[in-house]
Amino acid sequence: MLLLIGGCSATLIGLLGNEDGPRQADDSAMTAPGTPSDAAALGQLPEDIELAADEVMGIDVSSHQRDIDWQQVAADGYSFAYLKATEGSNFTDDRFQENWDGAKAAGITPGAYHYFTLCSPGADQAADFLAAVPPDDTALPPALDLEFDGACDERPEADHAQSEIDAFTTAVEAAWGRRMVIYSSSEWRAHYGLPVADTRPDWAFSEAGRPDREGWSVWQLRFDGTVSGIEGGVDIDVARIEVLREHAAIAPDEGEMTHGSDGDG
Repeated sequence: MLLLIGGCSATLIGLLGNEDGPRQADDSAMTAPGTPSDAAALGQLPEDIELAADEVMGIDVSSHQRDIDWQQVAADGYSFAYLKATEGSNFTDDRFQENWDGAKAAGITPGAYHYFTLCSPGADQAADFLAAVPPDDTALPPALDLEFDGACDERPEADHAQSEIDAFTTAVEAAWGRRMVIYSSSEWRAHYGLPVADTRPDWAFSEAGRPDREGWSVWQLRFDGTVSGIEGGVDIDVARIEVLREHAAIAPDEGEMTHGSDGDG
């Protein structure tokens, strides 16, 4: 692992802290409140779709949403929120910590996501993410966003792109003791495929109904939702917390992390 991330900073190496394998997270510490049967959030579901017993409503946001009244978000019945933390290297969302603290204070389970780019080394991006989001067993597993939107126009060969993603996921998963949740655009999948997601929790988009990808953990159902306490459109999500916990868990006796380049995710 240290060979893979040899260019990483001393801060990241200190966070990993365990040469024998990934940190062991307390998976039972990750919980999310249920969504009330009369929650306003349920109105964001597609027509004729009802929330299942193992599902809860949530959102994902960034500084694009500006000031958020998290108490109002909670009052709408949202149980979790994925928050943009970092993008590429040397960029931290300027509302991340404010959103993290506000969500937790309102009783909403937070999670952090990183917007990956192909313009900087994966190890450097991981160092920045971990500096912004140290491990927290009560939070959702960290998420990785793979898209082509944004400032980076580079499109390296698939093997190189995958090696940089592997460097990122190896470092973050070792520090957190959980597998990352993977979100990807259709353009990314068409260009590179998605081997990195094979053994990791799946965050899938589907506007008409539940994703047709078996075993999904998080379902993003719309980009233009209306949520109290937030101005403008909001990404609306549904999570299966038990499935998410199961798919993110790393067993104590599990060996070194698997990598997308070997076909195991």
